[in-house]
Amino acid sequence: MQSSDILRQLMQRSGMNAAQLAQSTGLSESLISRALHGRIDPAFGKISAAAEHMGYQLILSPLEQATLDACNLHMEDLITTINTYAKTNKADSWPPISASMRELLESYASSSSKNTPDDLSIVLKRMPNKEWRAFMSGLYYKQHWPNEQDLTASDLRLDEQWTPLRKIYRSATQPDPDFLTFNVYLPQGELQWK
Repeated sequence: MQSSDILRQLMQRSGMNAAQLAQSTGLSESLISRALHGRIDPAFGKISAAAEHMGYQLILSPLEQATLDACNLHMEDLITTINTYAKTNKADSWPPISASMRELLESYASSSSKNTPDDLSIVLKRMPNKEWRAFMSGLYYKQHWPNEQDLTASDLRLDEQWTPLRKIYRSATQPDPDFLTFNVYLPQGELQWK
């Protein structure tokens, strides 16, 4: 079940509109509106806390819980891998990061419950430096994952272009536009795995 479905049920059961639900739960009216219109799918923890604030307890099925746990583990793996290699500044850091990112994206693609990762603002707090924060922002932007703090590209864009890759073939491969928004140069082919 998506967060928007849960919000609709809360509104229906309580007889509240979006503004009243926001005031009652502490969620922003903007977040509720974007969720109801399908523009974002807020993190389950945030919606669960809002429901508990209204006296409801959300219980996931074993499959939904296992999927949520697996997705969060893959996000943790990606962050750990980035943090490990970002500190060493090794030229061969991209292959393990790419493999970790692939696992993360595949876990969400195969998820039947459509769980989404933590909000971008939470993830950025665990990133080692501004370059990798810009990279993670590009990934969130590309995947349309939650950005409930409404962090903008101008907030996170690097002053100079940066790439996590050792070699760049600018003439052969176009950069991914979502990453380029944050001045991170990542050729589109780097996001396609066999």
